[in-house]
Amino acid sequence: MVKIGQCTLGTTPRIVAVVDEFIPVEKLLQLKGSADLLEMRVDCYRQPIDRIVEYLGGIRAKAGFSMIGTVRENDYTKADRCAIFRAIMPFVDCIDIELGAPISDEVLAAASGKTVIVSEHDFTATPDEAALRSMVDRAKRQGADIVKIATMANSREDVVRLLQFTHSCPEPLVAIGMGPLGALSRVIAPLFGSLFTYGYLTKPVAPGQLSAAELAVEMGRYFPG
Repeated sequence: MVKIGQCTLGTTPRIVAVVDEFIPVEKLLQLKGSADLLEMRVDCYRQPIDRIVEYLGGIRAKAGFSMIGTVRENDYTKADRCAIFRAIMPFVDCIDIELGAPISDEVLAAASGKTVIVSEHDFTATPDEAALRSMVDRAKRQGADIVKIATMANSREDVVRLLQFTHSCPEPLVAIGMGPLGALSRVIAPLFGSLFTYGYLTKPVAPGQLSAAELAVEMGRYFPG
């Protein structure tokens, strides 16, 4: 059984609300009952690290959500992404690091005791089954507790292949089909074994992403109760 903080995964579908800006804690509290986890997209904040730490600490103290800390490389973070990861580590329950990231060993060392997501994004295509299997194997060797694969769905066949792979994969997996054709996968992938799905709060941060509110409604149709 895999957990992120106090949130147990695999027993019921979970929704991760993506916090890509400084949303007031009071608004995040309104997500109770519709979202299970928060992904703190620290790379999107573009704020001094002391302000980011203060914000995360306030959410940690008041909101009661288990949190994923994600720091993608961009112009703001690339100078010292490891330092940002280390600074946020006391306030998150899980970190997300990219497959093959050069800083992975250093970040995972700092994340000792935290759940680790190793993620791979293909914004152009959905690879064949062998390539998807290779992604999972490499992510596990990198230290993943959970493997996240997000691929661009250019056809219905792409969506079917991704969902079939998810169903057959024995490792803890989050699978997402991006783009308009992949949108349905964000709702039904948990039927095939995907541990959770991501929904935005203010604006999509990936192609075809649905809002957390939309996901709560749509997943209620497939997973009543």
